[in-house]
Amino acid sequence: MKKLLMMSAAVLICTTAANAQKSIYTGGPKGAYYNTFCPPLVPALNGSMFMGYACQTSGGTLDNIKQVVAKPSNIGFVQLDVMALQAKENPDLLKQVSIIRQDIACEGLWMVTKNDKLNNYGDVLGYARRIPFVVADGGSAASFAFMQSIDPDGLGRARNIKNVTDATAVINTVSASSDNSVGFFVQFADPDNGNIRLMQEKGLKIIPVVSREIANTKVGDQEVYSIQSFNLKAAGFFASGDDKVTACTPVAIITGNPEGQKDINARDDQKDMIKAVRDVPSTALLPKDDRIASLIKATKKFGGAALNEMLAAADKAKKAAEQMAN
Repeated sequence: MKKLLMMSAAVLICTTAANAQKSIYTGGPKGAYYNTFCPPLVPALNGSMFMGYACQTSGGTLDNIKQVVAKPSNIGFVQLDVMALQAKENPDLLKQVSIIRQDIACEGLWMVTKNDKLNNYGDVLGYARRIPFVVADGGSAASFAFMQSIDPDGLGRARNIKNVTDATAVINTVSASSDNSVGFFVQFADPDNGNIRLMQEKGLKIIPVVSREIANTKVGDQEVYSIQSFNLKAAGFFASGDDKVTACTPVAIITGNPEGQKDINARDDQKDMIKAVRDVPSTALLPKDDRIASLIKATKKFGGAALNEMLAAADKAKKAAEQMAN
């Protein structure tokens, strides 16, 4: 009897451990995915009887995609444009991975310079083959590569690209440069973030990353970028300027394609889990930090006549810059 009880306890422990091995892959321990966006998802899953999921640190978007492909029941947070780049390089990826939703938040594409001749993204595209670019490593570098791939006659012509460790290094490098360099990084637009503050402190100009290629790109039927207006005026920074308009890439939640599950129960559970997360009101997935939640809700989509004017201006600037460069 004692032996039987011990065996039953062992089975229970193993079963509990197996149930606990459900991961929501995020990014680094100090990143927004792990600390800000993942925590609200766990109770939402628990509320739909999908127990045992836990937020896990990881190497970022590329690692999260690998973890989902390796174990379809896993969930991952990703930059949608990096996901699009991987799907472009490996079309079978969209058969392995399902995008659950992409309406939680959007990470801004920040392009900075101190070159007075570069006023919009069209200028950058026209001079791309001559500009020294400084790009943050990791997800930012992958975003830059994707932007090059969708615009081979514009940013795709850039050839002088230097990768640095992070956004802070981008800002400091561009600020200290004497070669009219342009910096690029991807980051959530939090006015209290040190890098957002640092852009102002260093006196760098923000170039809106807006073009027709950016505005029209999709992965499957999902828009890869959204053009939005970000308020960066908190704490006295950018107090005299307008809200900053630039493209952003949605924070997407992915998991394995249910059809990849061989067991019928696992397949149905996967379908139910995807539906459950899609059915959760977007307000329930907002960060618990009221300040960050308010920032997300205050972000405005930029469109209509104003966007058309910006796109036309970028076209015109690109053409003029190309003529000057030739």
